[in-house]
Amino acid sequence: MAVSLIYVPQIFAQGEIKINIWPVSFQILLFIVVSVMLGLLFERAKRRNEKMLVIENLAVLGRAAIAVGHEMKDLLNALKRMAHHAKGLNSTELDRDFEKEMSRLEQMVEILSSFVTTDPVQLFSHDMNEVIRKIVEKYQKAAGKIGVTFEKNLDEKGCPSQVNSKTIGWILEQIIINALEVSSKGKIIHIRSRRSGSNCTVKVEDEGPGIKPEHFPNMFKPFFTTKKLGQGLALSASRKMLRDMGGEILVASGRGKGAEFTLTIPREYSGKPLAADPVATIIRGEKVESIYRE
Repeated sequence: MAVSLIYVPQIFAQGEIKINIWPVSFQILLFIVVSVMLGLLFERAKRRNEKMLVIENLAVLGRAAIAVGHEMKDLLNALKRMAHHAKGLNSTELDRDFEKEMSRLEQMVEILSSFVTTDPVQLFSHDMNEVIRKIVEKYQKAAGKIGVTFEKNLDEKGCPSQVNSKTIGWILEQIIINALEVSSKGKIIHIRSRRSGSNCTVKVEDEGPGIKPEHFPNMFKPFFTTKKLGQGLALSASRKMLRDMGGEILVASGRGKGAEFTLTIPREYSGKPLAADPVATIIRGEKVESIYRE
């Protein structure tokens, strides 16, 4: 644009030498096109560098997770052996507290381990509606205690998907736990499932205070949390797990309007001819990728 401004006065200047406007206009246009192309290439390189930085950070986190995870597993096994040999703590209340803390430690180990995929992700056909019903039933009592209700709106035809049922169940649990924590008495947690082309979409929406706009860029970053006792790993681990299965997780929120988490999950293999046979691939232990989507 600066070069264009330099050219323009010469084009319209009155003098003995007349300037042919078309070659000059072409030169100006050429400068603009080149500058736009260079700008696009620069932005593309910038985005690529940012992506590589994220990958590098996850790799560092993965190496740390391996080291810490092994130490925590050894500690967990040692505590379990001690509790087994001691045959309990001879106190019902202490036993409950001990089991609760052990459960927290096991959950932390599982979250840390999720950042490192060492084995192929084994995916099988599961109806997401059934997974949702089981999770809702599991947390029905906890919701009742705080006066919160679940409202299910599930696809009538079912929502068969290629998932690891344990992993997808854990992801849904984390989102529902978050929804319960921000919900007050009389509020509703809405859960919907829909077939959507090659994917199944599951939405979990709460009626809580919503998410602050400044928190959106950090929602899925490891160790980012707004909770006093939170570790900031559940959401980042959930996205990592879902992406390993070929899916994605998104979040939307308006301040004071609650938060909505959307899980996009690959649909089940329908028997249509594909580049590879999913059953044979699973038996061989190879990684299942998006090639198995309908």
